[in-house]
Amino acid sequence: MNYLPASFLVASMLLLGCAEPDVSLSADNGATATVADAAHNSRNALDWDGRYEGVLPCADCEGIKTKLTLQQDGRYQLESQYLGKSNQVFREQGTFEWDSSGQIIQLQRPQPGGDQFFVGENRLWQLDMAGQRITGELAEQYQLHKAPPAELASAPLAGTRWQLTELMGQPLSANNPAYIVFSSTEPRVYGNAGCNRFFGSYELNTGQMRLRLSGIGMTQMACMQDTIEPEFSEVLQSFDNFNLTDDTLTLNRARMAPLARFTAAGPAEK
Repeated sequence: MNYLPASFLVASMLLLGCAEPDVSLSADNGATATVADAAHNSRNALDWDGRYEGVLPCADCEGIKTKLTLQQDGRYQLESQYLGKSNQVFREQGTFEWDSSGQIIQLQRPQPGGDQFFVGENRLWQLDMAGQRITGELAEQYQLHKAPPAELASAPLAGTRWQLTELMGQPLSANNPAYIVFSSTEPRVYGNAGCNRFFGSYELNTGQMRLRLSGIGMTQMACMQDTIEPEFSEVLQSFDNFNLTDDTLTLNRARMAPLARFTAAGPAEK
């Protein structure tokens, strides 16, 4: 996993001196972080799960192009690209926690910095290291906006050949035959489990990042050597959600580490 460079932390700390301790937030207009009614807060009153995007200020680059996906089960996926500095996209995933007010989330990251966000209506505000609203000339730029469901639905899960590159945390050779394809014209899934071909149906809920396979069948060819087929077949039956980035697909179960990781290998054969 690539960890984010120190400039992400620096960008979050730059305006600490501009933050006023009595500044607070609200879900509607960024006015207060104090919750008068504990039963009505961002966590339980807003449709907050989904993908948020934006370009955050950067200390030593043109901006940090950011995509942050929050899931209902408390997991997140973060993508960051340092514009004008590198074309590399840094990716990480993990869990997040809500504060006692139900208004602020904190990413449980291996390196601190830029990990607290106030959750508003279709927006996230990045907070400073003290959990306060960042003020100053760049204050309004510390926002991420929620991607509309239609955009998520058009993500290229279907119609792509996803090559299996990691199984149960173990990297696989680039020439292994296992892959999976989700049809773009009907809810049909097929692929290679390592020796035999499999096929079946799938149900997809992009809003909740849920994916389920059903009616899985498999050819019965005799495999002449040990394959990953038993382990991969078990994953196909046991995963219950997924993560999707530009060219990486992971199949997951609950909050566990990814059971399988795939890389886009081009369009599926017609």
